[in-house]
This record gives sequence, C-alpha cells and structure tokens, in this order.
Amino acid sequence: MLSLRKTWMVAGSGLIVCGVIGMLQPSVLGLTGSAVITVIGDVIYAASVLLFAIGFSREASIVERRPLGVTAMAIVGLWPLAGFILTRLLALAEPSGGSAWTVYGYLSLLIPAAAGLLAAVQIARADAVPSPWRLAPLWVLGAYAVTWAISQIIFVTVRSESIQAFADMFFMLGALTSLAGTLGLGILALVLDARKTPRSVDVYTSR
Repeated sequence: MLSLRKTWMVAGSGLIVCGVIGMLQPSVLGLTGSAVITVIGDVIYAASVLLFAIGFSREASIVERRPLGVTAMAIVGLWPLAGFILTRLLALAEPSGGSAWTVYGYLSLLIPAAAGLLAAVQIARADAVPSPWRLAPLWVLGAYAVTWAISQIIFVTVRSESIQAFADMFFMLGALTSLAGTLGLGILALVLDARKTPRSVDVYTSR
C-alpha cells in the first residue's frame, strides 16, 4: 500500500509539473532557454510515465508490470523526448525538408497512437487503478482522437484561405487534450492517492 501511494504521489506530481510546463511553453517559445524547458518537461514526463508503469513495487505498477503494458508505457513516455531529438537531427540532415521528414511525420502519428492505445487497454485490464478511473487513459485517448478528427474535417471541408480563422480553435483543442493527458491524469492520481489515506489512518487509530 505504501509503495502504491508513493508511486501515485511522485508520478502524479511529475505529470502535474509537465502540465504546468506545457502551459508556460507558448509564452517562452523562441526565447533563449525555451529548448531546455522543453527537454526538462519531456524528461519529467518520461520519468513519471515509467514510474507509473514500473512502480516502487509490482503492486504499485498500474499495469502490474506486465511486459506488454510496461513496453507500451515506455514508448508513450519516451516518445516526446525521442521526437525532440529526432527533429533536431533531421533539421541538420535535411534542413529544407524531404522524404525523411515525411516518414517521421507518419511515425509521429502512428507510434504514439498505437502505444497509447495499447497502454490504455493494459491499464484498464489491470486491477491496480480503481474502477471507473482505470478507464481515464482511454478517455484521454478518445479526446485526442476527437480533436484530430475535428481538425481533419475542417482541413478537408474549409478552403485553404479560411483555415487561419480556425487557428485559435486548433490551439485551444490541442492545449486542452494535452493538459488532460498530463495535468488531468496527474491530479487524478493525487486524488486517488488521497482517498486511500483516511483508510490507513482509521485503521491505525482504531488500534
């Protein structure tokens, strides 16, 4: 129980920090040190997701340390950092764009989506997170899917000269779904952790 609560507290706090960094990024974009802030956020996100996957004990792992779940969550956690590194390398190799950028574009859609879906299903199948909250990652994934579908529908149905009018909406939807996957899940982890505290206190005081 203690290792489970510790896992949720530390990893949940890490996701909240990632959410705060995500909210600050637009205001520091282009400024000196903005890349460092991005890397710090990606490292904290990777560490938090990996901690949720592995836990301070097997019982604390939200996927019960099943290899498939741990692998999927590792990909989810490490992909933003890997993407940051890959885009810098591609910018040096093909600064004007090219086939490598096209391949990366497809991979940046398929890999996180497939890994995220697999991880969410593994979390839902495990018993570590109480119901119905074990479905929360699937809800977040669904929000991402809806946001992507809306943007694609607009791109297909709206004239190219009118797309700019939807820029603010795209930004808002993207920001909300991103916050749901970091700040939202982090807060949920802390809330679930706090719900376990009174029980342990009651048991101790009753003795």
